[in-house]
Amino acid sequence: MKYFSTKAIEHPKQLFRWTGAVTAIILGLVLAPTLFPGATKYLHPIAVDADPENMLDANDPDRIIHRQLKERFSLSDMIVVGVVNRTHENGVFNVQSLTNIHDLVKFAKTIRWENAEGVTEGVLAADLISPSTIDNVEQEGPGTIKFEWLMDRPPISDQEALAIRQKARNLPLVQGTVLSENGKSLALYIPITSKAISYKINQMLNDRIASYGGHDEFLITGLPIAQDTFAVEMFKQMASTAPSAMVLIFILLYLFFRNVRLIAAPLIIAMVSVIMTMGLLVILGFKIHIMSSMVPIFIMPIAVLDATHILSEFYDRYPRIKDRRKTIKLVMSDLSEPMLYTTITTAIGFLSLNLTPLPPLQIFGTFVGIGVVLAWFLTITLLPAFIARMPESFFYGFGQKSEGTNARLNPRLSHVLHYLGGKTVHLSKPILVAVLVLFVFASYGITQIVVNDNPVKWFEPSHELRKSDKTLNEMFGGTYMAYLHLSNGQMPSN
Repeated sequence: MKYFSTKAIEHPKQLFRWTGAVTAIILGLVLAPTLFPGATKYLHPIAVDADPENMLDANDPDRIIHRQLKERFSLSDMIVVGVVNRTHENGVFNVQSLTNIHDLVKFAKTIRWENAEGVTEGVLAADLISPSTIDNVEQEGPGTIKFEWLMDRPPISDQEALAIRQKARNLPLVQGTVLSENGKSLALYIPITSKAISYKINQMLNDRIASYGGHDEFLITGLPIAQDTFAVEMFKQMASTAPSAMVLIFILLYLFFRNVRLIAAPLIIAMVSVIMTMGLLVILGFKIHIMSSMVPIFIMPIAVLDATHILSEFYDRYPRIKDRRKTIKLVMSDLSEPMLYTTITTAIGFLSLNLTPLPPLQIFGTFVGIGVVLAWFLTITLLPAFIARMPESFFYGFGQKSEGTNARLNPRLSHVLHYLGGKTVHLSKPILVAVLVLFVFASYGITQIVVNDNPVKWFEPSHELRKSDKTLNEMFGGTYMAYLHLSNGQMPSN
C-alpha cells in the first residue's frame, strides 16, 4: 500500500486530474437520466423507495400471496380524507360543508394522467367511497324499492343536509367508516393505482381544498400517504443531514489541528467517497431506500478516520523532521498496514449484511463496504498528494509542541486529555464496576425495545400527517385497511 502513497506524492497533479475526472463521469451518469430521461434510455435515474413491502425479497412467499390477492380481488391502496367541522352544531352536515365535500369527490375522480411509460395513473374513480358514490336503498312504497346515491347532489338547505345524515345512519356499513361515530364528520376513501403517486395526489387535493370557504378541516392520511411522504422528506433530510455532518466534522478537525487548509483534504475525501459510492448505487439501478439513504452518514465519519490518524501522526512528527515530503512518507510507511487491516475488517463487517434475507439491508451493507474501501484508497493517495503540493512555508509553527518549536497546540484540549488519562489509570476498578452496572441496565433495556413498523409513527407527534391520523382514528373505525381472505387451504388461480 506504500506504493500508492509514494506514487501519489511523486505525481500529485495527475492524481488530482484522474480523481476529478472519475468523479465528474460518475456525477454525469447519475444526473443525465434524471435531468434528460428521454436522451439516456439505458441509464437509471435517481429513484426513492420508502415502501416497507420492498424490504422483503420479490420472491418472498408473503409478498407473492399479497400480490395475488390484490390482483384477484382488485384491492387498491387508499388515501383517507376526513372532513371535520368543529363550529357548526351539526358538524359537516350543513350546506357549505357538504357542497365542499361533493366538489372534492368530483375533482378526485378527474385525477388521472399518463406516466412516462404510457401507463395511466391516478385515482380509481369507480372504487371511490364517499357519500356521492354510496348506494342508498329504501322502500318508496308498497312493493316498490328506491335506488339512489346517498348524496347525488349538494343539499340546498340544512334540512336536506340532515336528511342525508339520517339516511347514512340507516346504512350499517357506513357507520364508523364514512360517517363518524358521533355523526358529525365524514370520511372519503380514495383508491389510487400505486403508493408511489400518493404524495402527488395529496398535493393536488390540498390545492383544491385551499379554494374552499367555510370552517371545514380536511385531514388527509393513510398508509400510502405516510410512506410516500416519508420518501420525499427522507430525500430532503439526506440533502441536509450530510452537509450538517460535514460541518460538525470540520469543527472537530479544526479544534484538533487548527489548520483550515490542511483539514480541507479529509473533507474533500469524504465528499468524493460519498459521491462515488452513491453514484455507483444509482448507476447500477438500485433505488434509494430507507436504509440506503443512510449510506452517506456512515461513510463520511469512516472516511475521515484514516485521514485523522495520518494528520495526527504528521502533526507529531513534522516539527522534528521539518520536511513535509519526508514526514508524510514516513507516516504512510508506519500507518499503511494498520489502516489496511482496519479497512478490511470494517468493510467485511458491513458486507456481512448480505447474509440477511432483506434486499435493502443487503444493498446498505454492500455500498457502505464499497464506500469504506474507496475512502481508504482516496485517503492513502489524495491526502499525501495534497500535503506534498502545499508549500513548506505553510507548515511554519505547525505540529506537536516540542523543544525548539513554536507550535500552537490547544492547551485546554491537551490538559483535558492528560487529566482523563491519569484518572483512567487511578480509577480503573471503579470504571470497570460502572461499566458492569451499565451493562446490566442495558441488558434490561434491550428487553423493553418495541418494534415500530407503523410508517405514520415515523413522523414526529407534531407532524400534520400524524395529527390527522390520530384525529381520524378517534372519530372513525380506523384509517388502515385490513382484508381477511377465507379459502379451503389452496390459493385461487388467476
